[in-house]
Amino acid sequence: MTRFVKQFFVITLASLLCLPLASCGRENGGTAKVVGESSWEETGAGESTGVEAGPTVLLVIAQEDFQDVEFNTVRHALKSAGYTVSVAAEERVPAVGVSGTRVVPDFSLSEAHAKGHAAVIFIGGPGTPSLFDSGEAHRLAREAAQGEGLLAAICLAPAILARAGVLKGKRATAYPTAAEDLEVGGAHYTGAAVEVDGNIVTAQGPEASEQFAGIILERLRHTMGRNGSD
Repeated sequence: MTRFVKQFFVITLASLLCLPLASCGRENGGTAKVVGESSWEETGAGESTGVEAGPTVLLVIAQEDFQDVEFNTVRHALKSAGYTVSVAAEERVPAVGVSGTRVVPDFSLSEAHAKGHAAVIFIGGPGTPSLFDSGEAHRLAREAAQGEGLLAAICLAPAILARAGVLKGKRATAYPTAAEDLEVGGAHYTGAAVEVDGNIVTAQGPEASEQFAGIILERLRHTMGRNGSD
């Protein structure tokens, strides 16, 4: 019985230690330890997948503590489908995820624009609040919302969209701690795993990453097909 209790304690402790890596909350704050580097170093388009490069999608991440699971899941899905993926952060210096993913952005936020991108996607993570009041992040969100492409955000990142004023009257979801930001910004917070309203897609957190990526691809195919028939 004693051995069982010890084994249970060890397993439970290990599980608790792993939980923050798949969370979006502020409790994961602090400087991430770089445990590995991305296989691409200069630009998001630098890694060859054997698929002919297609339209460009822009991923926006915090300079520190972006959510690795969300970033890697969405990026892999897009590149596998033939999209060229670029990345923007506050500065064009290495950005580091909460689990250690290291990315050299293609653009600083001041250089980034929605025009020319099929989608602009804001990735979440505990470092996301650093962008909550960013004028450049708000401008980028408004450009995407007003354009013909897709605007998406996951985890805490929908709060950026709410503060930019693009979620007024929209159904949207986010990590629960960001619910108040969405409601203050005029959104109808649903708490769903993924929510779609017009050209805006929002998702709750890393557990919804695959569904989020799948819906983004579905909406992109729909949009590209519609534009191609015009």
